[in-house]
Amino acid sequence: MKKLFKLFTNKIVLTALFFLIQVAMQVLLLLYLSSFSVWIYFGFSVLSVIVCLFIMGKDANPGYKLAWVVPILIVPLFGGMLYISFGRSARLRRKDRKYLETIENETAMKITEMPTALSPTAARLATLLYNATGYAPVGDSEVEYYPIGEHFFEALKEALLGATRFIFMEYFIVGRGKCWDELVEILRVKAAEGVDVRLIYDDIGCLFTLPYRYHKKLQAMGIKTHVFNKLKPTFNARMNNRTHRKITVVDGKVAFTGGLNLADEYMNVVDRFGYWKDTAVKITGMGVDNFTRMFLRFWMLLEKEHEPIEPYLCAQPIPAQGFVQPIAAGPGKNEQGIEKGMMDMVNNAKSYIYINTPYLILDNEFLTSLCLAAESGIDVRITMPHVPDKKLVFIVSRSFYPILLKAGVKIYEYLPGFLHAKSAVCDDSIAYVGTCNLDYRSFYLHYECGAFLYDVPAISDVKADYLKTLEVCKAVTYEEATDVTAATKLARSVLRLFAPLM
Repeated sequence: MKKLFKLFTNKIVLTALFFLIQVAMQVLLLLYLSSFSVWIYFGFSVLSVIVCLFIMGKDANPGYKLAWVVPILIVPLFGGMLYISFGRSARLRRKDRKYLETIENETAMKITEMPTALSPTAARLATLLYNATGYAPVGDSEVEYYPIGEHFFEALKEALLGATRFIFMEYFIVGRGKCWDELVEILRVKAAEGVDVRLIYDDIGCLFTLPYRYHKKLQAMGIKTHVFNKLKPTFNARMNNRTHRKITVVDGKVAFTGGLNLADEYMNVVDRFGYWKDTAVKITGMGVDNFTRMFLRFWMLLEKEHEPIEPYLCAQPIPAQGFVQPIAAGPGKNEQGIEKGMMDMVNNAKSYIYINTPYLILDNEFLTSLCLAAESGIDVRITMPHVPDKKLVFIVSRSFYPILLKAGVKIYEYLPGFLHAKSAVCDDSIAYVGTCNLDYRSFYLHYECGAFLYDVPAISDVKADYLKTLEVCKAVTYEEATDVTAATKLARSVLRLFAPLM
């Protein structure tokens, strides 16, 4: 009985149950009104056309709109239910929008002009990112690059152990295991010492990695915890928007970001898909303040607590070469700031651009930029995993190979296992390391973050790691990409149509 009670009170089971009840009620209603089925179908068809016209008139990516129009027209009721649940833009409530605007105005880093030491190409990119996201480039910052999760984890523990004032952490996935157990013990001790410890984790991201009400256990340890966008058994577009950000800020002096979540597979403690290849950066100096702003803006919005931000903006300048621009992007303002920044890197590359991404589901704009760059003689390389974690997404990703390869883009697959890194390096002078995948979900639906680097020494480390990684990668040829079965071609065509929804 205890096992049955535990099963039926499980968050996942309850959510699925209530969702199925809602669907069943819709079906029963239609069966009850079956004598009017012709008129009902006609009504839904007219409504679906109106909804499609509404979708096509929205200020959104054409591929994303088309992916919704097709199922709504083919299956009006089911397609409409899906759109209501997952397709609409998740706008903040009016009071929340005003509250967020107040927070952003109070915490904004105002600049009148870009640093003159930036090259013209870097200054244009930095201006684009600042206008899109509100985060400015800063100097006096050091960057340390971590090519694997094991190195990142040791540096993270060292920073946490040295905390004396505050620890801010935000992650998509937190998973119980050896790594998280070590971290949570450090956080518990620091909270007991009086350090202000705060954690945000995503409810969907941690659906299978943390038990129900785990945040209560953390709060009992003194760790202030917010579960972002809790899963609810309802038709709600906001359920599709997740925080995919990875941020740690310690005492306002050091910050971490990159592709790594806080679970054992990211540090290769366990083997899920072969060797897990990921990247991260540690920033010290003035660049840390931007990450502090990112976290506190989100925290105040989620917790509805307004607090002065100035006491936490305590980064100390470190004389160093180059500039760092930590930024955040999200669906609230339809910013796509990181996508715009990466497209600008591609469009203005003079010699090469090398990209790591675990998923490759491109909108037409980004696809065109990559093809034009390669066709104009730029050395464009994209590294993908050879061992997928999501097979359907991998099929869609590979469907983009032929057009990219035909244009001259070089594509490689990482043979030892799963490549989860999200990074890019261009012309030895600009790099990006962060959380954003090259797919619709990261560009349009998730909250993401990262750091753009301009002329900092760590850029050479990003490039060196990329070239070293290529030594254990397999180059994909156009013949291989197109030599597939008819069934695979059909699957690619169908899945490509719905790619923006994945």
